[in-house]
Amino acid sequence: MSIFAKLLPTATAWALAGASLLQPGQAARLESQLVDRLHQALNNNDTAGLTALIDQEGTLDSRQLTARLERLTDSFGPLTWQVSQGQPLGDGRARLELSVRGMGEVAGVLYQLEVTQTLAVSSHRGQILSQEVLKEESWVYSGDQRLPVTLQIPDAVLTGQRYDVDVILDVPLNSGLLAGGILEVSPYTVETMGAPTIQLATLNAGGLFKRVQAPYTPGGQTWTIMLVHPDGTLIASKRVQVRETPPLATPPNLP
Repeated sequence: MSIFAKLLPTATAWALAGASLLQPGQAARLESQLVDRLHQALNNNDTAGLTALIDQEGTLDSRQLTARLERLTDSFGPLTWQVSQGQPLGDGRARLELSVRGMGEVAGVLYQLEVTQTLAVSSHRGQILSQEVLKEESWVYSGDQRLPVTLQIPDAVLTGQRYDVDVILDVPLNSGLLAGGILEVSPYTVETMGAPTIQLATLNAGGLFKRVQAPYTPGGQTWTIMLVHPDGTLIASKRVQVRETPPLATPPNLP
């Protein structure tokens, strides 16, 4: 079995695990002590401390959350987390920005992990009640630097909307071999941190380009991309919010 065959399910699971560590919130801002405690618990891999921050009456499953943290740490630890609070959302929920970096190894090759998330969070008395993922992106790549790639994938779309999932090489490949693939990952696979199989095909020098359609029910779609490039391997995952299409305006009554 080739290194890529071994890497594909493992790294895809890593990318999905990182991107969905905190899954899908009334206070306009979180208490600063709560943000500090969350930052410390994540960086110290303190599952007990993390559990203490989750309100058991809320919608978050603390056991599932800590299991994801442990699995991510086993693969990429020690992890370095950054936690900060952004401007409150218009609906009164707090905005929480998270990022994490780590490093793992497959078949003697080092792979780095980078994940960013924006969450809408509600809390009560210093504990997190619920959250919604507004934006998330994860990257797993070989080498010291990530391939110069741009993901042209929207953060949010409307139900039933057609949109583009494009992966563009910032420095086009002229003569070398490039292979890649794009896969929509099911919510169940994301939830269970599964390892879907991505079918790779030879690509043109510019990248990957796919026209897709959002489902007709609100929620989200997760796309996973893999590129095998002469300078390294990259797996990325991005979640697209699917918002309900507003109803058509009722025409005014005519005289």
